Amino acid sequence: MQKNITIKDIAEKAGVSSSTVSLVINDKGYVSEGTRKKVQKVINELDYRPLHSARKLATKYTDNLGYIVWEDHFSEVEAFYSQIFLGMEYATRDSDKYILLTTVKNEFDPKTDLPRFLKYNDVDGVALAGRVPHNLIAYLDEKKIPFVLIDYGVPGKVYNSIVIDNYNGAYKAVKHLIEEGRKKISFIGGSYFHPSIKERYRAYRDVIQDSDFYQKNYFDEYTYLKNEETVPEIGKEGVKELFKNNDKPDGIFCCNDSTALGVISELKNMNIEIPGDVAVVGFDDIPSASLSHPSLSTVKVPKLTIGREAYKLLGEVISNPDSVPQTRKISVEFIPRESS
Repeated sequence: MQKNITIKDIAEKAGVSSSTVSLVINDKGYVSEGTRKKVQKVINELDYRPLHSARKLATKYTDNLGYIVWEDHFSEVEAFYSQIFLGMEYATRDSDKYILLTTVKNEFDPKTDLPRFLKYNDVDGVALAGRVPHNLIAYLDEKKIPFVLIDYGVPGKVYNSIVIDNYNGAYKAVKHLIEEGRKKISFIGGSYFHPSIKERYRAYRDVIQDSDFYQKNYFDEYTYLKNEETVPEIGKEGVKELFKNNDKPDGIFCCNDSTALGVISELKNMNIEIPGDVAVVGFDDIPSASLSHPSLSTVKVPKLTIGREAYKLLGEVISNPDSVPQTRKISVEFIPRESS
């Protein structure tokens, strides 16, 4: 059996003290560059891997990061937050850090539903993806556990966050429909309580109000909004409802791709041509958007980039917990495809 390599073995081979090796491993204190390189060379030669538990005792850091998402977000249909998680995971690959993933229920109670890695203080910080219970955010804030919000915000509060340029993305999407000659443009969406959806709807209204075909009661006639979690069924229901009107839509901007895929499905059921009779545009560019028939025009959100940025910002918050909260906005891109 191969002997377990210890700090003492490294110190002897490098000709330094055990405390110097410890400083290099934990990246603490002053060690000259020459000595640091010499110790690191021996560490590499001996293929030394410090025990995670020992590192935690030495540094007070676990090197674990939590990723929490509402359980309804983490599904096959809602691939958005799964991709962001992947971006964070990619960002850790050149480090010794681990990402621990868990979901929480909407009816969250910190006394009974706290994720295990929070209960046992086994993470240095947490990324909260999408809409999560506000009492979980309040718990982290009260306990001074570093955290970053991803694609979400709390009214009246300023927290470290990574947000999407929802307004400009939606603006481009609706402008595209107008440039394609559409004048009866509907908005279909759910999750209106979500700040991102509100921004997309605000952009939709602004573009329409600036158009030459806007008239009174336009939004009453062409808007279908539900204060429920966005799923394809909302898209299907929206199509059924809006097509009861005499003036039927010739374009539909959906709050996200999941909704848009439901819209496309229902339009097909009604034998309505896409994009001939109705053009459809989504938002997010989830993997199934380019695979649908017709392929879905959408606003591409760089989900892996969001994950990487969340990882960077969380690291900064962990290192400087008293720093002023930052909001980093991620740019998006409109992708025209067959559906429009």
